Amino acid sequence: MVDKKVKKIILGGGTPPPSKEIIDYATEGLSSGARILYLTLRVGGAVKYQEQCRQLFYEAGFTHFETICGDDVEKEILIKAIQSAELILIGSGNTLKYHRIYSKGEVKKVLIEAYYLGVPLVGFSAGSLIMPETMLVSYKDNLFGIRVKKGLGLVTDCVISAHYSKWREHRMLRAGLKKAKVPIGYGINDDSYLVFENNRPRFFGTIYIERNHQIKKSLV
Repeated sequence: MVDKKVKKIILGGGTPPPSKEIIDYATEGLSSGARILYLTLRVGGAVKYQEQCRQLFYEAGFTHFETICGDDVEKEILIKAIQSAELILIGSGNTLKYHRIYSKGEVKKVLIEAYYLGVPLVGFSAGSLIMPETMLVSYKDNLFGIRVKKGLGLVTDCVISAHYSKWREHRMLRAGLKKAKVPIGYGINDDSYLVFENNRPRFFGTIYIERNHQIKKSLV
């Protein structure tokens, strides 16, 4: 059963699969038969990582792993899968397409409801970027420069950047902070995770914190 007292958002800076440490953390309190849902896209998504993810969860003792491509399934099926999940992973890929499929309408509503019921949400790159209230899209991820969109709203007063060191995103994050008008920016490296547990930030790996025109490297 999900521990409804603890709400977890786990934001990965790179692509799936998650690290063993993150799997252990995300699945705390879950039974071996817990329904684990991997949301991705058939086109522009991360379907190729599903078997790696499935195998890692199987090795951790979890037997029920389902993959759904939000752009290749009826919305009713997608919604029911989200509502029955006990752990939700959202993959990497085309950020704006993930935003269109998962951050709007009824799908957005049920993802938010799942979070408030205590279902852990794990994002990877694009899947991480859609989770805050303010979603920052890098100029390296679209043709129209830095873009600001409304995300799921599960994290407030900050923006995040994925692939921070790999893409050399420090200037983008600073410019995005100014454009989004929020006080804090988090730069997440590919092998790292920014976690919000009951809205309190924790760091797994290397996270860069941008505030007041200063960058601070997290100490893990």
